[in-house]
Amino acid sequence: MSSILFWNCRGARKKQTGHYLRSLVGSNEVIFVGLVETMIEDITRTEVDRLIGSNWDFTHFPAAGRSGGLLALWRRDTTRFVVVSMMNQAITGYLVMPNLQKWGIALVYASKYYHSRRLLWDTISSNLDVDLPMIVGGDFNCCLDQSEKKGGRRYTYSLGAQEMAAFLVDKDLHDLGFVGPRITWTNNKVGNNKIWVRLDRILMNSEGIRLAPLATIKHLVRLALDHCPLLLNLTSSSLRSMNRWYRFEDIWMSYPTTWKLVWKEWNKSDYGQPAEVLNCKCSRTLRALFYWSRNHLKELGDLKSSLEARLEELQELESSNNGLNEVHDYEMWRKAVELNTTLAGIATWWRQRRKAKWIEDGDANSHFFHSFASARRRGNRILEVRIQMEIGLKIQLLYRSS
Repeated sequence: MSSILFWNCRGARKKQTGHYLRSLVGSNEVIFVGLVETMIEDITRTEVDRLIGSNWDFTHFPAAGRSGGLLALWRRDTTRFVVVSMMNQAITGYLVMPNLQKWGIALVYASKYYHSRRLLWDTISSNLDVDLPMIVGGDFNCCLDQSEKKGGRRYTYSLGAQEMAAFLVDKDLHDLGFVGPRITWTNNKVGNNKIWVRLDRILMNSEGIRLAPLATIKHLVRLALDHCPLLLNLTSSSLRSMNRWYRFEDIWMSYPTTWKLVWKEWNKSDYGQPAEVLNCKCSRTLRALFYWSRNHLKELGDLKSSLEARLEELQELESSNNGLNEVHDYEMWRKAVELNTTLAGIATWWRQRRKAKWIEDGDANSHFFHSFASARRRGNRILEVRIQMEIGLKIQLLYRSS
């Protein structure tokens, strides 16, 4: 699956930005990410590795102080992105997909002033080949319809909206619709001061629609930040199997209850040789932690999905005519905080699995387990099968390790 993500992240150095971004990339097999309003003047390779991972390449247009900034990231192992132009409102270029198709990409962070947006329209028009499939996405800072705004001043079809609509018609760019909350931005105020607007969108030209007729756009859950991430799926999704491992989880250490549980299980009396006593204590404690986790903690992925689903329901209700009452407004805030905590836990979970903690802290047993796994793999490899008359049949088969 090929997915492209656009997001006004309101600060690329925030921890919650990294947690949510890695979660979205891992869950949706994203190959290109466009972040706007990064609020950073420069970014290093180390910071990108921390933000999204080491197998991502990037290009960045700096912010002016703590305003603006654009960051384009792409999977270096499956795609290639060639930058055509950069300015404070857009990064334009060509993305070579895993199937070697060439797509024009424009990452947009439009000015809130319509006369400044004219330069944006001219830049996109002059730097991208309209005969190629095109994707234009980001924060346009403009809405085109009364249905895209709620609260605040009465909507008027301003000159800026008219110029944007004319640009879309002239460049054959189409809004594909979306799944999820109707509104992509809120000012996070309360009462009559609260405003909801659809400022973010993803557009595609006719050639892109011809090549990706099943393309869908989803407005993802908005956390405590102002803007929803937007996900473009160019193909239909596929199911992936997951293997579950029974092992000690670093995330257990973040719960005070587990420390008491370990103390209780470890101080039970055991008899035998010192090595047997130690092994018994370790096994009993790990078993107790596992069953505690199964009974008291949801699987992190399921918990994340349920929190995102509830947040999506609340945000759709928020953008309806009736809006949210105080109870639902508090629930949405609480769910966003809980989701941030869960994403931090997932980050810890993945850090353990990619051995980041082991590389940093060391693990004397890694060599032993690798050797054990290699021996088992070799033992499961069938090189020869002897049948009647001791005829040898050479068979190169590799069975999956049990």
